[in-house]
Amino acid sequence: MDSNEVLGGNSRVVKSTIAKKLESGEFITTVEVHPPRGHLVSKTFNSIKDLLEKVHVDAFNTTDIPLAQARLSATAMSSLLSSYFSVDTIMHVATRYRNVLSLQSDLLGAHALGVNNVFVFMGDPPSMGDYPGASSLSDVTSSQFISLISDMNKGSGLGGVPLNQPTEFTIGCAINLQADDMDEELESLKRKVDAGAQFILSQVVFDSDPVEKVAELTKGFPIPLILGILPLRSYKHASFLNTSVPGMSVSQGILNRLNNANGDPSMEGIRIAQEALNNAVSIIAGAYLVPAFNRYDYVAEVISGLSVFDQ
Repeated sequence: MDSNEVLGGNSRVVKSTIAKKLESGEFITTVEVHPPRGHLVSKTFNSIKDLLEKVHVDAFNTTDIPLAQARLSATAMSSLLSSYFSVDTIMHVATRYRNVLSLQSDLLGAHALGVNNVFVFMGDPPSMGDYPGASSLSDVTSSQFISLISDMNKGSGLGGVPLNQPTEFTIGCAINLQADDMDEELESLKRKVDAGAQFILSQVVFDSDPVEKVAELTKGFPIPLILGILPLRSYKHASFLNTSVPGMSVSQGILNRLNNANGDPSMEGIRIAQEALNNAVSIIAGAYLVPAFNRYDYVAEVISGLSVFDQ
């Protein structure tokens, strides 16, 4: 390797694998990974190794202070995953926990470590986490932060100060396909797209109806949508998500299917997840799979049953 590359002097612009696949229209699969509460990653990496031996995964989504819990940083987890498995990562960046100076510094550090896919979102309120007295430090909205990252890709940082080299981030934004006020949600999406977002990650859904309804409202999503899917484990699991987790809605029909499932209800949950993705495959650009209770084996089952790979 050239010494200039090692020292950050590489002038070549290299797009991520995810960026290339999104541009080409290739269906992608991503899987969410929670960094551990400590600094040891071996248990998580063993589960990921088992997953990759079963199915192909295009990228891993590294969460940023999920559920307002102090965990290993998303930057460190993304870099470790990329180095160990030679796979793309999509680093989640919450605007709630850092001022804008820290946000830009963290992104530059991530880019120097080879992390160049980011997903911008607000983040969970500290009140729901381990230390509810922690402060929120939002200097920017999601769309404002996306605009800043777009400027960094053009070689300009905060206040228009030039960077020594442009970044090459592929930028994702969030959408809730089941928002109470869908007009407001779509206005927010428009601001993010106008600011420079290049793909969308949705909050999890459990059937294709919300995707189809929003796609009809928007006359097609303006940028590629990667659909969030969480394989349900049981009727009790689904009921808890439906009543206790903001932004998640499980239909009565799905609740009934899980309640009346013969044998292992988690297998019915896998079938429900596969159906949702297969029914929406003509609308979406990929699947963003969230392993409930870190059960990556269920994620593997979902991916293996997707019709888009039956070629």
